[in-house]
Amino acid sequence: MSVEQNEGTILFMKPKKAFVIIALIILLLGGFAVRLIDFTDLPLDTAVTRGLHSFLLARQYYYEMDTPETNALPQDQREFGIKAGQREPSIEPPIMEYLVAYTYRMIGGENMQVPRLYSIFFWVIGGLGLFLLSRKLMPLMGAYAALAFYLFTPQAAIYSRNFQPDPLMVMLIIWALYFQYQWWEKDTTRNAILAGLVTGLAILVKAPAAFFVGFPMAGLVLLKGFRKTLKNWRVYLIAALALLPPVIFYVLSATVGGNSGSIFGARWFPNLFISPRWYLSWLKLATAMVPVFPFVLALLGFLFFRKKSNRVFYFCMWLGYVLYGYMFAYHIYTHSYYHLPLIPIVALGFGTVINALYEKIAESPKNWLSQAVVIVLILFSLALAVQRIRGVLVAKDYRHEAQYWADLADELGHNTSVIALTHDYGYRLSYWGFINAEIWPTEGDQTVKELQGSTDPAFKQYFDLKTENMNYFLVTLLSEFENQPELHDYLFANYPYKEGDGYYIFDLMNPLN
Repeated sequence: MSVEQNEGTILFMKPKKAFVIIALIILLLGGFAVRLIDFTDLPLDTAVTRGLHSFLLARQYYYEMDTPETNALPQDQREFGIKAGQREPSIEPPIMEYLVAYTYRMIGGENMQVPRLYSIFFWVIGGLGLFLLSRKLMPLMGAYAALAFYLFTPQAAIYSRNFQPDPLMVMLIIWALYFQYQWWEKDTTRNAILAGLVTGLAILVKAPAAFFVGFPMAGLVLLKGFRKTLKNWRVYLIAALALLPPVIFYVLSATVGGNSGSIFGARWFPNLFISPRWYLSWLKLATAMVPVFPFVLALLGFLFFRKKSNRVFYFCMWLGYVLYGYMFAYHIYTHSYYHLPLIPIVALGFGTVINALYEKIAESPKNWLSQAVVIVLILFSLALAVQRIRGVLVAKDYRHEAQYWADLADELGHNTSVIALTHDYGYRLSYWGFINAEIWPTEGDQTVKELQGSTDPAFKQYFDLKTENMNYFLVTLLSEFENQPELHDYLFANYPYKEGDGYYIFDLMNPLN
């Protein structure tokens, strides 16, 4: 048995199988439990636009079902909910959204905690896969360190509660890597089918997963030898199972479904590659998702994998992440959740470095005091991480938001035409207020247009075009409003307005002049 496969010790004790399993269950349950902190608060802490997009789709699918509860809804509310979902762009297959909608049906109504629970479950099951993968790459203590990092990194705990496909995607990426490595160790038809199916599922759930499962798989294939690979029919089986389902779906969605703009739009911006600010912003978001110290340790992890095959496998994970960043150049420096797949990669590197340090301590002469200090430090680190997670989750209370947007919609009137500079592209107003507003672009939207090389007409012409047949101009993004002085000054100079708690409503039907 190689060193990589040795059990090693856990907290300076020779582990028994029962102890290994119990410790694993405790970590997984702890990771699940910490995500239940402030569980009933509204999901408005991170990736709000992406989450509300999925909530609108789930509502559409639920309202389309013929159940006593949906039939009892006011007809206008039900029709609005269905139409609001139909207006949403389609990018990935709505697996999570359908799962949530069917759960709504089973429990008799909408509940915003349902998708949160699914996302937490998927992330924690990914932790089990990470532990099993880590056991193939490093001794036992390193595997536990990798799992603890994956479960208790604060941003991972926070973002893994979101209603979006990413927690499911990360789970499938991890299990795909596990089954790929298992196939590399033992090239059987069963292992090839598992590797191909789970790899394909990961890409189907969200296409960018291809970078995180494709390059490691390519590295393992090449490790077997190029000529040998060409003659191995199981390699072609894996490729077919991994590529055919997602390729068929995305091609049909882009062509027959007419979603090519949503799938391919605003992704590739090579003009950013020469901008130092872009690289710094990328690094800033990456180290916001993964703290700097573990990030650096993970990069050093290349030096601590003892087998060449493991170093190649790990390098290919990083290669996939870097090329993914170039492919999604705009999102990689503006969207934090695009860095979620980095967490299991860093976890593996972190685990192997921590294991090396632990082994050095374990090899020293027995000293109960130094061992006790190490155990206390481990427990203190976990407690500190939990406290940090709790601090972030309870820092803000969003429970009032539902009533706020419902009241604001009543103020506007449900049969009026509204254009808005508002939160999350009008999703809050749509979800809780049942008003579909025309959206005035933010500075971020204007940046995307500039990167695409497109421009808007002069302000007055653009304003007249956007506000034609509109009754009201709603502003809830007050700082954004201040940052658009032309719009700000023009509205105040030309239209009467009502000011409320965090909003302005300008009456476009009765201009001052």
